[in-house]
Amino acid sequence: MNRRVEMPGSVTTDRLAGLITLQKRLMSAKGRKEAEYVLVNDTGYLFPARQILLVANGKLSAHSGATDVEQQSPYLHWVRRVLKTFELDRRDVSRRVDDASASSPDQLMLLTPERLAERDAALGADWSEYWPREGVWIPMVWRGRLEGGLLLLREKPWNEAEQRLLTHWVQGAEHVLARHAGRKRSPVGKRLLTGAIVAMLGLLMLIPVRLSVLGQAEIVPQVSSLIRSPLDGVLKELAVAPNDPVQKGQLLARLDDAELKGRLAEARQALAVAQAEYARARQRAFTDRDASAEVPLLLARVEQTRADVDFLEQQLTRVRVEAPRAGVAIIGDASDWAGRPVQLGERLLEVADTRGAEVEIWLPSADNIPLPEGAKVSLFLNVDPSQVRDASLTHVNYRAELAPDGELAYRARALLNDAENLPRVGWRGTAKVEGEQVTLGYYLFRRPWATLRSWIGW
Repeated sequence: MNRRVEMPGSVTTDRLAGLITLQKRLMSAKGRKEAEYVLVNDTGYLFPARQILLVANGKLSAHSGATDVEQQSPYLHWVRRVLKTFELDRRDVSRRVDDASASSPDQLMLLTPERLAERDAALGADWSEYWPREGVWIPMVWRGRLEGGLLLLREKPWNEAEQRLLTHWVQGAEHVLARHAGRKRSPVGKRLLTGAIVAMLGLLMLIPVRLSVLGQAEIVPQVSSLIRSPLDGVLKELAVAPNDPVQKGQLLARLDDAELKGRLAEARQALAVAQAEYARARQRAFTDRDASAEVPLLLARVEQTRADVDFLEQQLTRVRVEAPRAGVAIIGDASDWAGRPVQLGERLLEVADTRGAEVEIWLPSADNIPLPEGAKVSLFLNVDPSQVRDASLTHVNYRAELAPDGELAYRARALLNDAENLPRVGWRGTAKVEGEQVTLGYYLFRRPWATLRSWIGW
């Protein structure tokens, strides 16, 4: 932060030429940061100083040799206290400096450790640790308002010629800083523009729009048959492939019947034994009164074994799974089903129409809005996102459940309006469901407000 440039204190032609060069360099700055850099670093080439500080908009804005003045170092903390003590951070030009050499806010002020000690003894005691002895403050005043100033510090006193040149240099620099800051020259015009913008935004917030919610959509058949396993066993064969057309009564799958045939053979053998014992007991009943008591019991055993045979014969006929209607087979990978154990009621496949008239929509629970029956639905399929298909909402489940993507959502159904040009079953896309009409302000701030209320509990 230290820089010392030895130059004569009198106003010479070389010094005036240097001032003009410095002004050109300042005016060619491409931004406020670059202009502030020129003020606190290049000023030292023309006006010998060890440290140069720039105060703008009521705070320390730049320091010679430093790239960041926002850090909370002990030195910068002490500097801010000194600026506040000398009231150099104030922006009220109605004040008057209590020093005879600086009777008005547009005049410079000489700063010394003694003057600081008069205001704050503790700060004055630390002056020699941070700053050289002689300091000069040149304020920046723009249109009657104190915008800040430049503080230069060094060991030897500031002569009158340097003070005049510094005043001229800083006054010109304020024009450059004001241009880069983009200040509005007319506060009244700025207030009028701000008011007009606020009023326009307020009117825009009253524009009527419709609430809407987006959800994942899939084309599903309006009528379909779900094929489930008729009994427990092992799937021996899947007779259809995915998307194969099927006819009513066509074989879809076959379960392994080896176990059932074995059990049926055992049951038939048991039936034959029970019938033989029953016949022998009836013959003995004519001569043996005790044998006649066994006839009803053996008859019941015959009926039981016959029922077992009938049940197993009926189960054997159910190993063939046939199509209940014509359509297309909807199934995953057929190779995964061969030899797979299945349970009674387990889903095997689905027979449905090749074209779907209904749309299944998953509406995220976080975006839930009131949706009346018959609400307008716009469907954008992934295969052709440029085409919009219209549909009407038929119902929405009252309870949220886990969607295929693992998120909590409401399942909804919609019916496509165009019943002739139906898309294929299984096509996916995005559905936009429109709700009631609200203002644009409510539409934009509904979710942020709901999130805020969930945080604060009000």
